[in-house]
Amino acid sequence: MRPRHPEGHLSAKTIHLSTRTALAVALTVLGLGSTVGLANAQEGQPSSWPQYQGGPGHAGSLEDGPQPPFRERWRRPAPAGESLSPAILVDGLAVTVGSEAVYGVDLGTGTVLWELPRAGGPLSTPAAGSVGGSTVVLYLEGPQDEAEPSPSASATTSVSTSGSPSPGGEAGGLGEGGEALSSLVAVSLENRTELWRIPLEGVARSGVTIDGTIAYVGDQDGHVVAVALSDGSVIWSAEVPGRVDVPVAVSGDTAYVVARDADPPSVAIVALDTSTQLDEGTDRERWKVFPQATSTVGSALAAGEGFVLVGSADRLLRSIAAEDGTERWASLVLSFFSPATAPAFAGDAVYGVDLSGGLYRFDAAEGHREWSHQLNEVVFRSAPVVSGPTVLLGLSDGRLVAIDAASGHLVWGSEATPGLVGTIALGPDIVVAVKGGKDAGLIAFEPDPQGTLVDLPSPTELDARTTLSRYAVAAAVVVVGALVPGMLLRRRFGPADLSGDIDGEDLGETEDEDSAETDEEGP
Repeated sequence: MRPRHPEGHLSAKTIHLSTRTALAVALTVLGLGSTVGLANAQEGQPSSWPQYQGGPGHAGSLEDGPQPPFRERWRRPAPAGESLSPAILVDGLAVTVGSEAVYGVDLGTGTVLWELPRAGGPLSTPAAGSVGGSTVVLYLEGPQDEAEPSPSASATTSVSTSGSPSPGGEAGGLGEGGEALSSLVAVSLENRTELWRIPLEGVARSGVTIDGTIAYVGDQDGHVVAVALSDGSVIWSAEVPGRVDVPVAVSGDTAYVVARDADPPSVAIVALDTSTQLDEGTDRERWKVFPQATSTVGSALAAGEGFVLVGSADRLLRSIAAEDGTERWASLVLSFFSPATAPAFAGDAVYGVDLSGGLYRFDAAEGHREWSHQLNEVVFRSAPVVSGPTVLLGLSDGRLVAIDAASGHLVWGSEATPGLVGTIALGPDIVVAVKGGKDAGLIAFEPDPQGTLVDLPSPTELDARTTLSRYAVAAAVVVVGALVPGMLLRRRFGPADLSGDIDGEDLGETEDEDSAETDEEGP
């Protein structure tokens, strides 16, 4: 059995509600805790957490995010199908994608306020952007399974991949061989009217990334497409050497793509020029690197100013130079990285989690490991998120845990429940995560003013005071164990008598002989 922090330890060094937590709660009550972090403070973006890991670069951070301790606010099983996609938080709603519909869930109560029929297809994270001051939600749909009913079409227009509007609302397109493909769909959040849809060139499961007025999607055939948020017209498309099954990361004028190829097994990181000024047909590839060989395992990307982060199957978290794709640094972790996770960054720190539950903090400039916390629980479908001074992470045993970003110590953990806690979204006063298990769906947490914090180091961390005191006790036990029996025997039998072993006369003769020899050898 893997060791982990027993629940009984949570009261060993309990810390009452900290000043920072009290301040966060006070700000929430006063309505002042709505400041959005740098990760999603993009012009033209709606507030809160509008896409995967919060923003187009997937930094996974919210500067004024909620602080532990937490309590469960609500739980929402999937209304239909087996599970729900990671949620985005926008305009007081958690928007999530199911197999049969897209749902708008009230953040306060967990009630489903509306749903839009969806024609099946892989579940992936939606995204929200702003057009003319109105919020627009984009999601992927299809290919439709024959057993699933078609959604009722709204009075909308649809846009082909050539960018020309066409009437109607098809659930998905068809490939050259007649195979069903996915579509990208845009709806108004205000009245849920379908604004446009475009058929893609393959089956898509990457989710949607929005940067300003442009949306980015990749598909399983290696196509990456950039689409105008306003009308769905295709601005440009490119091909990469492998399937695109995680969100595209965008920073500055570059889109970064993970491309996985099964034959031969490889993972490529591709940088594409996003400029709208390039002539049609211009090669947009700026650089392409293969950080590892003979494997398709690797994390999603996080991209910031001047760098791209990725975790690989060789157990290295890498920082790659945005300018030319050269390696800035690479740091070793205990296990490899799940394809369903991603690094996070905030300020001068980078955070990564491996499959075995090791959470790490690295210096963003040089890659030096500053701490690690081994949670000893599988992390497959969750990524770390930085909520102010705390790092949150979901575990496969159904716990949400909070780690102090400065010390690396566990400061709070929920009770273990059936089904994993997966990808997390942050609001000013709420944490919403994917929930697995029998009643898979979403789960929400809120700050708990009556809760308590703890201060637990990683089970692999050396506590000098405790360790030295244990060595001292062990040494004392050894000394006592060795000396006490001898002392008791001495007291029982008395001192040893050696007189019978040496003849007194012989001893005297020996001493006389030695004295004579000394006299003969003198000067």
